[in-house]
Amino acid sequence: MASSKPAIEEVSGFLGVGSLQILGVFLILDGTLGFLAFLETYAKTSTWAILVTVPLLVVSYVFGLISSLGTQALLERFIPSQLTPALFRLVSESKSDALMQKWFDAERHSLLLHGCVAAYLLLAVGSWAEVSMMAPFGFVGYVGLVGGVVIALLCPLLARRIQRQVAVFAEALTEPGGTPMASEMPPNNAPNFDGQQAGSARSPGASQCER
Repeated sequence: MASSKPAIEEVSGFLGVGSLQILGVFLILDGTLGFLAFLETYAKTSTWAILVTVPLLVVSYVFGLISSLGTQALLERFIPSQLTPALFRLVSESKSDALMQKWFDAERHSLLLHGCVAAYLLLAVGSWAEVSMMAPFGFVGYVGLVGGVVIALLCPLLARRIQRQVAVFAEALTEPGGTPMASEMPPNNAPNFDGQQAGSARSPGASQCER
């Protein structure tokens, strides 16, 4: 059986999602309150680096985990997940470690992609808030606004596509009679190389008996 324990990439994924959210919140505060000047006053001290670095990593991970679970629960009320209990039973009955690992990968990647929705929306709002602070390069903020919204909309679609791939592979592996998929079957007019190889491999004695 494949392991369902969180991998290093899952932990780093939540850290990344949380870091993007903190960056988005920072951009919003800086664009509305001028928070950068206040932050730089404390960032120059060595005490700030010691007291903030490790807690900030923990906060980033917690933010990433909570937002991923919350956003996934909210969006799946409108777009149901393809990773249903019936599909999990089908994957389990297939006795395929590769398919089970694909299930866990799809579950992990879907969770992270749903977390990215909140992260990129915060970045989009933060980019828009920074427009007034970036003159005469305010258009960069609008580019960030549009790009953040587009990526946030694409993330649930990508998650659904990943989930759908698990269902397709599960149906192919558990197909009754073990019939290969249509894409794997040779066309009717294709040469039968297996038959030719089997005929060429027969011993000379067998061909003389046939005569």
